[in-house]
Amino acid sequence: MQVSPSTKKPLLGISGHAGVGHTHSHCGFVQDDSAGFAVAIEILKLAFPLQTKIASVSVAKDTETITVTTQSGGKGSAHARRGFTPYEISKLQDAIGKDAAYSQATAFSIFGRIYGQGVLEAPVAFQAACCLAVMDSFLKEYPHEISSGKEDMPNKIGGCIGATLLIEGYPVSVMALVNASENGLGPDEDLEGNIMLGDKGRVMRELGLDRIPTLLLESKAYTPAVCNELRTEHMWLRINDQYDNQYVFDAVHHSLKETRIPHICNRKAYPRHTDELTAATQELGDRIANLGHKFAKADSAAQKVQLMGELALLCSQDAGGVTFMSSSLHNDVSGGGLLPGMGAVLSMLVPPTYINKWKVPSFTPQDARDYMRVIEASVPELAQNASQAQAQLEERFSFQAEKYSSLLAKTAKS
Repeated sequence: MQVSPSTKKPLLGISGHAGVGHTHSHCGFVQDDSAGFAVAIEILKLAFPLQTKIASVSVAKDTETITVTTQSGGKGSAHARRGFTPYEISKLQDAIGKDAAYSQATAFSIFGRIYGQGVLEAPVAFQAACCLAVMDSFLKEYPHEISSGKEDMPNKIGGCIGATLLIEGYPVSVMALVNASENGLGPDEDLEGNIMLGDKGRVMRELGLDRIPTLLLESKAYTPAVCNELRTEHMWLRINDQYDNQYVFDAVHHSLKETRIPHICNRKAYPRHTDELTAATQELGDRIANLGHKFAKADSAAQKVQLMGELALLCSQDAGGVTFMSSSLHNDVSGGGLLPGMGAVLSMLVPPTYINKWKVPSFTPQDARDYMRVIEASVPELAQNASQAQAQLEERFSFQAEKYSSLLAKTAKS
């Protein structure tokens, strides 16, 4: 892929995020939700070379704050609610030399498992620190070339960086985004995708990402309903053809066929205005309440242990499917954080043989290269159809703009 810095007005956008701690969800869904961030970082590194491997990891015992430093001198820090044991601190030294851009895979390799929702704060805080250190590396090496912003909403410690680049000769704005919560909690992704709120919204406007067709890069995942029949890894391309951008979808679809990468496409994903997340939150709350009622009446130790085990599963896995976004916001942008008309989502799926062995997906540099092959092949076609893609964006975004603007104001206040 040919990539260089650019001062031209962007025609297209690419945005990839890390949902720190968003590993599990309901119905057996499990993912590495840092895939998009890793790909966006790899693209930025082609224009702005630096080292994202870890040089040191330290824990301040008085504050239980972990700090990751990259070989380029970038630093990122995060606090873990219940701190770090001496054994964990010792194991963290094994992270030296690993790539902080692949944050969940690195945390997974050190801790063996990673759960959000406050179940395992130490690996989640470490993952957040990795991502923040990577972003800080760019700001230290290229302070005048890289745009940056903070997740300036309550209890969030993440942020974003980005720049406008020439990719295959076409101007494309690329954003790498980290959604992370205080104390190693999460997931909390009210700023994922191309949602324009607060300081992130400012950076999006600065890079032209507020009104251009955008490809959103998402996770490496196992979801039983889709993956059970797979024998190999597949790319997963999704839009909702009523709300999202068909031209972004078509360009990426054609590139998937051109590169002969196995893939699955879905034009009926990401439904809007269904109160889906509200209903799922209510349903999970009812399940938790039911367990609480049973526990209150339990007598035997065996029964109490069994009930707590069920509650632990709900907290460590199912809850990730409802805590990651505000329910009202989800109605307009769905699970990918897709503003109406803006774009399409590219993910990766793994087969049962993979998940049976590894339990949790880990995004790798080879995976990132596959994403970049697809991007390299799709950018020229999308650029050639940029006017049609832009027209569809304006039509579908304008249709929702008034409602969306009031919803953003409500979400920001909360």
